[in-house]
Amino acid sequence: MRHIQGDARQQTTLLPDTLDDYINEDHPVRVIDAFIDTLDIQTLGFSKATPKTTGRKPYHPADLLKLYVYGYMNKVRSSRRLEKDCHRNLEVLWLMKRLSPDFKTIADFRKDNSKAIRRACQQFIQFCRQANLLGHRLVAIDGSKFRAAASKDQALTRRQLREQRKRVEHLIDRYLQELDKADTQEPAIGLDHQHVQQALQTLKQEKAQLDDREAAMDARGSHQHCATEPDAKLMRSGREGMVVGYNIQSAVEAESGVIVHHEVTDEAGDNRQLQPMATRAQAELDTDTLDVIADAGYSNGEQLANCEEQGITATVPSNRSMNNRGNHYQKSDFVYDAEKDQFTCPAGEVLSYTTHSTKDKMHLYSRTGCHRCAQQSRCTKADKRWISRHFYEKAFERSEQRLKANPGLMTQRMAIAERPFAALKHVMGIRRFLCWGIDGVQSEMGIGILSYNMKRMMNREGVPTLLAALREY
Repeated sequence: MRHIQGDARQQTTLLPDTLDDYINEDHPVRVIDAFIDTLDIQTLGFSKATPKTTGRKPYHPADLLKLYVYGYMNKVRSSRRLEKDCHRNLEVLWLMKRLSPDFKTIADFRKDNSKAIRRACQQFIQFCRQANLLGHRLVAIDGSKFRAAASKDQALTRRQLREQRKRVEHLIDRYLQELDKADTQEPAIGLDHQHVQQALQTLKQEKAQLDDREAAMDARGSHQHCATEPDAKLMRSGREGMVVGYNIQSAVEAESGVIVHHEVTDEAGDNRQLQPMATRAQAELDTDTLDVIADAGYSNGEQLANCEEQGITATVPSNRSMNNRGNHYQKSDFVYDAEKDQFTCPAGEVLSYTTHSTKDKMHLYSRTGCHRCAQQSRCTKADKRWISRHFYEKAFERSEQRLKANPGLMTQRMAIAERPFAALKHVMGIRRFLCWGIDGVQSEMGIGILSYNMKRMMNREGVPTLLAALREY
């Protein structure tokens, strides 16, 4: 035979003397091992870090964390698959030192150590900062929707709940009417009372469940509820449409591409996330000043102003609505006089301060007598024209000026902020969470981001450089 032949399985071979010989000195798995060995597992708050003096000995949390980081880095998230890899994967055999925990032990570790895993993720950022592997100038903030473990069929809005309750109540009334009608008829025209009573019982149980779900909405102050995973929310996610999931926020350092901070939120919008994310990113980078870029979903005047007070310069496109009706006058056609606190219209008339809206955070300016103006047709159909000015209009203006001065910032933002999410979803396979509830999701996301950051640094700096830095850390 001219094919390449393998060795006989019964042939004696001279294998390497130690397991360590199978793993190259510059193998990525050595970085996982070296970094996690630097962690103070007990201080970080991992469960079973201090074993009990009696009972069965537990696995060390550091070993289980190594297993998960390796798994997520290689698109293996299932605890059952990780259990199999402990027996057959040479890299895992080396990393785990031939330990082979069962899938339940592996799964429980992820479920029980949400906060500790998050602290470990922060510890890697601290290591990168102390090793001078991070920049300190620019951070891009972005959010992305990730599907929850729960099915979309288990989620109800208040409108859907009212419709279902109306349907159930209608059927209950119908069955009760049929029972009343049957009682007045001859026995020969009777009704299957047992069948009707069973149906009524089922409908009453369904109504009680709907009442419980409405009570859960009221308790949370929410307009929707997912029966199997109350923490998850219905959200719009690009091409996927409406999904039950979580809004994951990330702050990515521009120079290194590392996620320096992340949050798991159940809010569909990003409008309230700018300042919290920017503040945490500033703290993680340990810097007094920071430039932040984000898309229009983060447009919030109050938070823009608060960021400036903290030494954070945020550039965010405005998402405020505009009147685009033909040649009609826009707000930009009205000149604001800050000293007199008034607007001047294109016809030279003054719009004075009239009132304000605390809810919308707007100062309102107006003038009457517009029906006598020759330019009314281009301005308003009413006798009074209104102009609004946001409480934090100056913060909006400064942000817009920065964007005009550097129009390429939004393209830069896209390249910085969206790449990590693409890697997490498409390369690492975190499209849908395996864990239930926000604590489980935080744990899973923490492992995913720690794995991404380590992989990112290995690709950027090289394994030998990273190992040398870890030995000095």
